Amino acid sequence: MKLKPVAAAALGAALLCMNAGCSITDIGKEDLLRPPKTMGDEAEIEALISNAAPHGYTLKYPKNGNYRSAIIMHDINGDNVDEAIAFFREKDSAAGVHMLMMCDIDGEWEVTGDFVTETADVDCVDFADINDNDSQEIVVGYATYTSNVNFLSVYSYENGKTNAVDSGQNYSAFYCGNFDGSGKSNIITLSLFTTENEAKATMLAYNSNRGALVTKAAAAMDPNVVSYMNMAQTELGDGVKGLVIDGTLSSGGLNTQIVYYNKTKKALENPLYKDKKLNTTQRSSAILSTDIGNDLKYEIPTVTTLPFNEASGAFTAADQVVWNNFSLEQEQLVPVQRTVANYNYAYTIKIPDTWDQGTFTALLNENGDEMRFCEWADKQAGEIVFEIRVFKVTDWDKGVGSDKYTLIYKDNRYAYTFINHSTESVLAMENDQIKTSFSLLNQTLNVSSK
Repeated sequence: MKLKPVAAAALGAALLCMNAGCSITDIGKEDLLRPPKTMGDEAEIEALISNAAPHGYTLKYPKNGNYRSAIIMHDINGDNVDEAIAFFREKDSAAGVHMLMMCDIDGEWEVTGDFVTETADVDCVDFADINDNDSQEIVVGYATYTSNVNFLSVYSYENGKTNAVDSGQNYSAFYCGNFDGSGKSNIITLSLFTTENEAKATMLAYNSNRGALVTKAAAAMDPNVVSYMNMAQTELGDGVKGLVIDGTLSSGGLNTQIVYYNKTKKALENPLYKDKKLNTTQRSSAILSTDIGNDLKYEIPTVTTLPFNEASGAFTAADQVVWNNFSLEQEQLVPVQRTVANYNYAYTIKIPDTWDQGTFTALLNENGDEMRFCEWADKQAGEIVFEIRVFKVTDWDKGVGSDKYTLIYKDNRYAYTFINHSTESVLAMENDQIKTSFSLLNQTLNVSSK
């Protein structure tokens, strides 16, 4: 399956470890042996790092997630004073990354923990209250020497001391959130299929008796997914939260999986994945799930090609993108909005609810700058209802061939315009309705990089 191109804004930077951002401080650039001399807190932090690596060091920057600094400032215990976490490798050390935890105690910066992991890189950093102690734990993923296999470590700070919390988990991607309704955070790890590991999602929860993270539930994932492009926490109804996960397939294209914890069954569920059955979300277009209603419920796209026949000449059929919510009660996708996409010029047109499926089509010319919406009957395109035409903004401003068109939107590259051909068709739309149905892909397909 060949992946159809979508505007860069639609693809976005799909981050695999996502949480709300916080204040961070960058000291120096990647692979800088020593950060620049600074004043105040930063100077004290630098001195502590230097003491931990007296022969020199290289700062290590997390490769993924929102926390990309080698020195992260974050209020872990909720006292409105930032703690500092630094990642570095000692000079001339090929492997072994330090995580140095530093705290301001009575006006003096002190090291509360120095942990060394045998790795060359940091994959991702996040923060979450795992053990319900009113303080956030530091969740760190370290890269291993195997592609798409990382190692999860968790550190807990309390009463001036930092301790490691055992997890024993490898992962390809992870997400922190409250998925079981317990009030404290869980960690869901996702593993891609390898010759050594099965594709699965694992929900980890803190066990106070063991003082460690343990597996609470697990679910099979699609083994044909070779990378995760996008993850986001979503409301599924009845107080249930889950993960929406867009992944790239080995055959090309994408699909979406939903993972959530079923409290009644005490099991992790992945209802859109069924072994040896086609996932209905599989698509050749690089369109990612997004919260189109801004209501914390992520909509999942399903993509189909509209009707077409060769009598349409040089035109080809456009894709219909249906945005769906997942219904817990029905355990299936429920359509909430239909749109038609123009990938070449990065816009969509919302289809009115009054248009019955099978009564219309949308046809694109060869370069995609013209899209015609037509009636469809007897396997043929009929009367043109309206058309969308895209002009270079320089041509539009000069009035080159544009006298019949009405402007919808203009940016520094293109003018998006339309002609309303038919007022007699059962599909007829008012001019204002056509204008308001238009959306740019970077608005409609707002990729989550939480």
